[in-house]
Amino acid sequence: MRGKHRSLSPVFFFLLFSLFSFPSLAAQELIALHPVKGPEEAEQIGGLFFSLMLRDLPDAGEGKYTTFPIDLTRLPPDVPEGGFPPWICPSPSITAGAAYAITGEAAPDPDYPGAFRIRLYLWQMDGDRLLGSDEMTVTGPDDLENLSVFLEWVLSWIPEDVPVDPLVVYAEPEIIMVQPEPYEEKWLYLGVRGGGGYSQWAYDFGNNHASATRSMSSFMSVNIALQAALRPLHFLELQTELNLVSEFGAVEDLHTGAADGSFSSWNLTFPLLAKLVLQGEQIKAGLFGGVYLYLPLTQTGSSMARDYFKYDAVFPGFVFGLSMGWKMGPGNLFVDGRFEYDGRWFHKSHREEIYYRSAVRLNIGYEMGFFPKKKGE
Repeated sequence: MRGKHRSLSPVFFFLLFSLFSFPSLAAQELIALHPVKGPEEAEQIGGLFFSLMLRDLPDAGEGKYTTFPIDLTRLPPDVPEGGFPPWICPSPSITAGAAYAITGEAAPDPDYPGAFRIRLYLWQMDGDRLLGSDEMTVTGPDDLENLSVFLEWVLSWIPEDVPVDPLVVYAEPEIIMVQPEPYEEKWLYLGVRGGGGYSQWAYDFGNNHASATRSMSSFMSVNIALQAALRPLHFLELQTELNLVSEFGAVEDLHTGAADGSFSSWNLTFPLLAKLVLQGEQIKAGLFGGVYLYLPLTQTGSSMARDYFKYDAVFPGFVFGLSMGWKMGPGNLFVDGRFEYDGRWFHKSHREEIYYRSAVRLNIGYEMGFFPKKKGE
């Protein structure tokens, strides 16, 4: 009897003490968690995923489960260095008597550069039985904030009538995360942008042939715009804008070339654009082109320049360009670059009428989407 008493494991007394001292915890089921394996480039995301499993699994199981982190730095002789591959059930010698075990692996996603695939395996330790396996794709730490939903799905594979041995292990990693907003295609996008560039105006002396045309020096240009885009197709947006533009600079006498003071002009343009769109979770790119109405508002400065630059409303003007956006908050921060060209296409007989005006602009803006599309729309 004395020899048998000496052979009792300290773990036995710990279990016995836990059952009588903490009866409210005795009903919890223990799940051993194996560190997530993977290549070096996926090591960081795998380690973060493992830490979050320790934290979120009890809540995902509504308090029915508690976790035991497997320590790979102290392995018994029956376990190879680093542990078994994730598709092999862990040895009972490292799971502390847990009824279940979860193993996992992380690797770069070959279909989506910059993303990772994380696959979990749920094992019933009694009989080394695989209860299920599934994976999730993440682009970074922000995608792991809603990990509990995935863990609830994994825990749902556990049969409700399987008896287990209770054990309590505590793990409280300190991790602060920001919940991301996943990419979702919308019907309508509204935005605002602003920036500047330069424009160049050309005019004639009434002779109406190319040799009589003379170009002004480039004017500086600033603008601010509101834009709205309808997205009827996955790769197509129809965009309209209200663009307020100011163009200003020094001018010369149109006959002598002598300096003639400054000149400024305010105008509105109303573009109607078709935009080819390529969009992912983090980046949105667009290639666009279309027509616009040019509507002058006021002109100030040199009296001689105003006499020559009586630029009436013109349609059509032509515009084309490209935009590049990055997900930021609920919308996209974007850069817009474009070239515009308009002219008095059908009126070249009067001295004060200009042949054409061209402009190059670079804008920075922000847009948000509204009215999410249903799947398949």
